[in-house]
Amino acid sequence: MDNPENKKGITIKINGEEKPLVGDDSSNSVKVAKNQASAANESEDESFDWVFPKDEGIFYQPPASTKKKNPIILAFGGKRKNPGNKSRFSFKIPFFAILFAVIVGSGLGLIVLKTITADKEVATVPVEPMEPSASIKGDSNKGAPTATAVAPLSVYLVQGGVFSNEDAAKQTQELVSAKGVPTEILKQGEKYYLFLGSATSLEESKQLAVFLKGYDVEVFWKELTLKSGSVGSSNEAIIKKMNTAYQTLTKASSAQLLNPTATTDLKSVQTDLEDLKAQVKDDSPAGLKAAYSDLNAAFDSIKQYQSTKETDHLLQAQQKLLHFLNSY
Repeated sequence: MDNPENKKGITIKINGEEKPLVGDDSSNSVKVAKNQASAANESEDESFDWVFPKDEGIFYQPPASTKKKNPIILAFGGKRKNPGNKSRFSFKIPFFAILFAVIVGSGLGLIVLKTITADKEVATVPVEPMEPSASIKGDSNKGAPTATAVAPLSVYLVQGGVFSNEDAAKQTQELVSAKGVPTEILKQGEKYYLFLGSATSLEESKQLAVFLKGYDVEVFWKELTLKSGSVGSSNEAIIKKMNTAYQTLTKASSAQLLNPTATTDLKSVQTDLEDLKAQVKDDSPAGLKAAYSDLNAAFDSIKQYQSTKETDHLLQAQQKLLHFLNSY
């Protein structure tokens, strides 16, 4: 007979107490099963563990609902495809990343290559030497003087009006000249300006305008930049010395008009005029000779004023200085 101790059976662990499920008495097994069922009905929250013998061939089969789903792969065009349903338009994301990197890298490489090539082409363009124009060539015109542009001359003037045509400017000039005021018409662009006096600064031109307003004329003040035409290199030094003489004579005449007791040293300008007399010859340009004549006449008028103290001499000096600007 078999030993009951050697029999193997199934035990149930309920609330920490093991109870046999299989025994000799089948009725006991049934009772145990009924007790288990009633215990389960009484409390659904109680938990218990099934303990199986290690040598029994019991296998666990997962429920059908836990079956793994097939992974979803993005297809070309943004549609979702099942990997089981293969299509020739399906591409994986890593493939797109590699393709995009290749395209970007190739584009950048072409841009760098073209830039380097363009730089080399620019560097290798031959530079043709510029030949001087005929007016400044020394070989073709050895005897002709070189044309030179003299620096512009900044002047501060008393303005009596601006006109669109010369006839209107001349009519006003006649009326103002009849009052004993210096007048000179200068054309700038398409307009004609009537000037009544010359000063060495903008503030001084304002004061001179107030003085000339006493002659019952309309006055304004204006800063003007005059550009001389091209002159020969031999006449450039003459023009510069004339500009210096003009500034000195203007200062002397305007200062003494505003302050009759003012004195001005004319020794430096007298020296300049003596040098100009030796440099301005009979064959000099007509404009150069006229400019020198105006400066010399202004100097003589100022010298006469210092002797007589008559204001008319200073006004005459101003007239000659305005005419010098028109000859500049």
